[in-house]
Amino acid sequence: MNLNAHQKQSTQPRRSVVAQPATRAWADEQAALQQDQVQQDKIWRESVEAEQRGRKTWYQNWSFLKDYDQMGKKKEQKPLPNYMSVFSSKVPNSTNQTIGSQMNTELGRDLVNMDYFFSTGARKRKLDGELQPS
Repeated sequence: MNLNAHQKQSTQPRRSVVAQPATRAWADEQAALQQDQVQQDKIWRESVEAEQRGRKTWYQNWSFLKDYDQMGKKKEQKPLPNYMSVFSSKVPNSTNQTIGSQMNTELGRDLVNMDYFFSTGARKRKLDGELQPS
């Protein structure tokens, strides 16, 4: 072994191969849970129940806050409209009349033209006569 090869090896930072004990314990626990589907299902059910209990206690203890603003004044609830059109007066409707489109503007037409010219190389072309099978 020559001296230069030894120097190259020693200048590279060493990586720790041993995992941290907490990380290893967590990984072992996760591997055990993957094997025990019943235990995994039990943990899932417990977490869902805990979330439901938390939602219920929040509603009982703190739901009154949703009716007040940051200054403690009562919020006025705006009444919902009886009818609201699904069509926009600002954005033109598409051909299927569900989603608006900006293609009727000058910028939209320019974008469509640019897309057409940039994608010409990817389109199928008719082969010349000498390249077609005889």
